[in-house]
Amino acid sequence: MAKKPGIFPTFFISGFECSTFLWKDKKRQNLVAETQHDIFAAPDYKTLRHLGIAVAREGILWPMVDTAGSYNFFSYRSYYCDMQEQRILPIWDFCHYGYPDDLDPFTSNFTARFVAYCRVAATYVSAHLPRPYYFTPINEITFFSFCGGEWGWVAPYKNTKDDRFRMRMALCKAAIADVKAIREVLPDARMIHIDPLVQVVAPHNRPDLQPAAYNETYVNTFLAWDIICGKEHPELGGSPEILDIVGASNYSFGQMEYRESGPHQVLEPDDDRIKPIFLVPAGRKS
Repeated sequence: MAKKPGIFPTFFISGFECSTFLWKDKKRQNLVAETQHDIFAAPDYKTLRHLGIAVAREGILWPMVDTAGSYNFFSYRSYYCDMQEQRILPIWDFCHYGYPDDLDPFTSNFTARFVAYCRVAATYVSAHLPRPYYFTPINEITFFSFCGGEWGWVAPYKNTKDDRFRMRMALCKAAIADVKAIREVLPDARMIHIDPLVQVVAPHNRPDLQPAAYNETYVNTFLAWDIICGKEHPELGGSPEILDIVGASNYSFGQMEYRESGPHQVLEPDDDRIKPIFLVPAGRKS
């Protein structure tokens, strides 16, 4: 356990994969089932406790829970008992790359349906578990927008930069509205908005692409957070209180060489353009 007061009870936190995207083959994925966490949640939590970890991200699977506005949370009852037995604090993830089949992020109904689902889910959580409450409204908005808005990997299978930008705006709008709705139910609920850190560099033979690479690294990477906190597009209603806690993902493929179309090219491990996440100050040993 943490010896000093902090946001979470332990320094290390964990998470169980909970993606529910429609992949390129148009088939619904359920990573909770594929990893069998739905079957082995109790021993999973026990393992966390053995490792000294008391926090876990858990997904409430929107496409499986919400059927045309009718909700079924039955499968989560055992989770609550197992969490309390092992004293695991959950961070509830409400949208992890997946949404119900009859929805489209580019339609106005998306936000309304998402808000309704999250309000019910937050109420259900609060009825079964004690405070404090932590939520991630929409996981990795920036990466989700790339995958579904420009690269066509997951639904809604769009393929242009404009679609990526529009999808990011739609997801930010839904996330902002969702936070407000959750806090109508749980005023002291904390929010965690997560996105990957990236570094994009220009190809050696294309120095003219350096401005575009710079924009990807230092503008687009942080734009979703800027919108949610109200710094950009304040008409969507963002504010620092809505952004609340920021979580940064660090992936092995997060440093890339810029491509004008399609996914950027991942840098090889020995590429001298790779930058460390943390820089050690001069005169100090790492």
